[in-house]
Amino acid sequence: MDAETVVRSYLTAGDAGAECTLAELVAKDVVTHAPGRVTIAGREATIATWRAARGGLSQLSHRVMEMVTRGDTVAVRVEVSGLHTGTFLGVPPTGARVTVDQALFVRLEEGRIVEMWEIVDTAAGLQQLGALGPRQLSPGG
Repeated sequence: MDAETVVRSYLTAGDAGAECTLAELVAKDVVTHAPGRVTIAGREATIATWRAARGGLSQLSHRVMEMVTRGDTVAVRVEVSGLHTGTFLGVPPTGARVTVDQALFVRLEEGRIVEMWEIVDTAAGLQQLGALGPRQLSPGG
């Protein structure tokens, strides 16, 4: 499987809750560098993160908007959406549809994901959930 196919398969498996497939696509010691300087270390923690996301957002979907590969690294711009039916980012369910932008830099070794850097527009998601008002998003506000 080429690098782009691995990344697309990873996103599809995560959305579907296909944990066995996720386990095949990521290295045992995979590391994700997430917003807020959070580090998610290991295959099981990665799978648990997907489980938590699906627990908060049903109909979870990662739509690939753009993907670029150089060597063993894939950069991908994604539109993430879901229906807020469970607690997510500390916010109780609202039933709102949430759509945010995400960028991932994914490094592979021997056909498996070994490291990811993730950037997500969390503020937009919180605003859509009613947990962050427009005024709070303005500079100095």
